[in-house]
Amino acid sequence: MPALAELTDVVELCRHQAECFPDRRSHVFLDHTGNESAALTFGELDLRARAIAARLRDLVGPGACAVLSHARGVDFVPAFLGCLYAGVVAVPAPATRRTHGDPRFERLADIVADARPDLLLCGSDRLAGRGLVDRALPTDLVDPAHAERFQPVPVGPDAISHVQYTSGATGKPKGVVITHGNVLANVRLIAGSAPDTPDRPPTVTWLPLFHDMGLVGGVLHPLYAGRTSVVMAPQDFARSPVTWLAALDRYRAEFAAAPALGYDRCARQVTDEQRDALDLSRLRVAVISDEPLRAETVDAFAARFARSGFRREAFFPGYGLAESTVLVSGGPRAGGPVITAFDPEELAAGRVRPSPHGRRLVASGVPDPACTVVITDPDTGEPLPPDRVGEIRVAGPSVGAGYWRRPDDPAFGTTVPGHGGGFLRTGNLGFRHDGLLHVRCRLADAITVDGRVLMPYDLEDAVVASHPAIRAACAFTDPAGRVVVLAETREPVAVEVPDVDLVVPVRPGTLRYTTSGKLRRADTRAAWLSGRDGRTR
Repeated sequence: MPALAELTDVVELCRHQAECFPDRRSHVFLDHTGNESAALTFGELDLRARAIAARLRDLVGPGACAVLSHARGVDFVPAFLGCLYAGVVAVPAPATRRTHGDPRFERLADIVADARPDLLLCGSDRLAGRGLVDRALPTDLVDPAHAERFQPVPVGPDAISHVQYTSGATGKPKGVVITHGNVLANVRLIAGSAPDTPDRPPTVTWLPLFHDMGLVGGVLHPLYAGRTSVVMAPQDFARSPVTWLAALDRYRAEFAAAPALGYDRCARQVTDEQRDALDLSRLRVAVISDEPLRAETVDAFAARFARSGFRREAFFPGYGLAESTVLVSGGPRAGGPVITAFDPEELAAGRVRPSPHGRRLVASGVPDPACTVVITDPDTGEPLPPDRVGEIRVAGPSVGAGYWRRPDDPAFGTTVPGHGGGFLRTGNLGFRHDGLLHVRCRLADAITVDGRVLMPYDLEDAVVASHPAIRAACAFTDPAGRVVVLAETREPVAVEVPDVDLVVPVRPGTLRYTTSGKLRRADTRAAWLSGRDGRTR
């Protein structure tokens, strides 16, 4: 039997773990109360994946494309792996019971329109997605006996594992072609950043499994580590964030991962009584990611849960994106997050200068040695000297093979003078300082005023802080070049904020977000400018 380091594709990996640990639980699924509702062993996962693969081969051939829209994680995980076993391109997507007007349905419809799948894989419960694809296979009804008919297909590192759609924060979601080699490279990167062994306690995740961070963190990395992954529904976390923390405590978890908004919600919504009942002292690594990472989030969570035994040093800041499977940089592991104050005016001018009274920024860790990260001029692609702000470009074995059905997209396969080719244009502004990567914001969201490049979230934070009635805000420029901030509020407000030309009060619920909670500034701007959304007038 080949060692983990010798495996070349995810199918080999899954079958390897099923042979080594057939009775070990691969996944445990929690209900809305935090109790276990279902579980799979590595042996059962392999059996169900082979059965679904056999049924897929009855309907389509290798190379076909299938969208996965499952409401339950216990159905999604074997269906995803069943696609890989059959050589079918898996396209993870959200599940919804509603249709038009539901953001999850809109995302599903966008994915189906772009992916043009041959088949929809779903649960047997009635899902709205069935109206979008001609053929559907309810994978929870597949008889495990079909596993006896499974016939392996050639896979290998260059074969497509899945198409991971981006969040759509700056436009329509794009499908990133992820190969088996990309997956293995990234999970090995994660294993090196946060060392793991099979005898460690389970991981616990609430992230949607159809998102890159949820898929890698909740399915692929635990599969590689041979560890149990405890999965709870994102809506259960949103309803009661303490459920996630209680599960970390219950399963004695040493590893956790979430975007910054998850830690924000915990700090804001968990009561003192709930906090005092938690023991988070066993957490060794708490991955936190965002664009950018805010020092306030780190401070608030660490202070709030210190009484629960949480150690600030456990925070493991990271940066990733779907185009690079997920993780690009992370850490450092020793000493906790690195927070440095920088002169905001120098940053606006594209220069990096520490200042004791400046803007406190959290570093997104150290790029893995297998990755090459270069800061470049966004317009020319030329590499910039140290301590300059520019576009982050990444090359390495985790970078996807391109966008699905967009072979000529200029984001992939770019050349950086002096560094060679094969670089991904991430679309993120950032800089390197003292060897650490800092991520500022999406290039498409940056706001230029009098030659200075301002961060939209700084303007949004200033507007929210200007009046207690303002709950959230969205900053952008209009066609006339004015800086506009839409401010959600239930009462009339009149505020003035430096660098902002117009603050527009709008009703709560006006601003648009991705299914992962990111503000869709471009979409919010387009709706406001066109008047399509009556709530913005």
